[in-house]
Amino acid sequence: LTTLRSLGNSTFSDRRLVTLLDRYATYTGSDPRKAPAVLATVPYIEQTFGAWHLGGGVSTLAAALVQRCIDLGVELRANTSVTSISTVGNQITGVRTSDGDLFPANIVVANADAGQVYGSLLDSPAAQKINNEVAKSTPSLAGFVLLLAVNGRTPGLQHHNVWFTENYDAEFDSIFGRKAVPVNDPTIYVCLPADPLMRPDNDHESWFVLVNAPRHGDGSNCTINWDEPGLAEHYADRVLAVLARRGMDVRPRIRWREIRTPADLERGVRAPGGAIYGTSSNGARAAFTRPANESPINGLYLVGGSSHPGGGLPLVGMSAEIVANLINSAKPR
Repeated sequence: LTTLRSLGNSTFSDRRLVTLLDRYATYTGSDPRKAPAVLATVPYIEQTFGAWHLGGGVSTLAAALVQRCIDLGVELRANTSVTSISTVGNQITGVRTSDGDLFPANIVVANADAGQVYGSLLDSPAAQKINNEVAKSTPSLAGFVLLLAVNGRTPGLQHHNVWFTENYDAEFDSIFGRKAVPVNDPTIYVCLPADPLMRPDNDHESWFVLVNAPRHGDGSNCTINWDEPGLAEHYADRVLAVLARRGMDVRPRIRWREIRTPADLERGVRAPGGAIYGTSSNGARAAFTRPANESPINGLYLVGGSSHPGGGLPLVGMSAEIVANLINSAKPR
């Protein structure tokens, strides 16, 4: 298998272009030294077809989906935890929630992490067997996020901005290496929308700052404890200091900031360790070992970043389309 890094090395003589191509591995939460070169199709798609921005931000997509469901008569229950998926033999029979309700169903679509579905929500030999296979996959990297309210306007920046580290290998070693640590000199991504729906007025800006980070955990298996007292604030200061060193010192203009660590992401969306892309694309067989959208357990379907075809909003949307088509094709004629 040709990796994305190998493709870059064989194609470009300028190290900066290799680093730029490496960046596309992170679109699926992966290491360019292990991710497949097929990810080079992503910049081709960007350059050829462009990218879309949703007025008001990506949350408007979720709002539109909710409204479409309501229009179609779907009952939505927010803030309700699913505690188990029930089965009889190898057939799905329903879903039980934390308030004790049981919803009978012969089809369940789960967008939770595949490891949680098979390891925690199902209790069957078939589920345990699948979970053992899922556990062999390498989780994606996590993200450390700063949400900044900034005074004034910043000339020269675009909607998407990236300040690269001088040593990308050191960054991925910090995340995927045996001893995970917060990246000392991280590549920093800043989303600075000009969209008036995403800032209060023309004299202020909203900054979304993201750096790649190790997953949250107990320190084993490439994780660190992001809940350690003082770590989040200290690392936020570090990220802003690195950004200042690279010529963009926004610190004097910050009105307030909100920090979201991998631990916060885990608690907020139940992504294990804050692995925001589900499973990574690291390794020659990664794409083939993701859990299938149609489970071997009859009536169970998986969508999301931990199932086929992978992480990132476009691929997650594709997984939903795949599942919808699978369910439709399985209906009695």
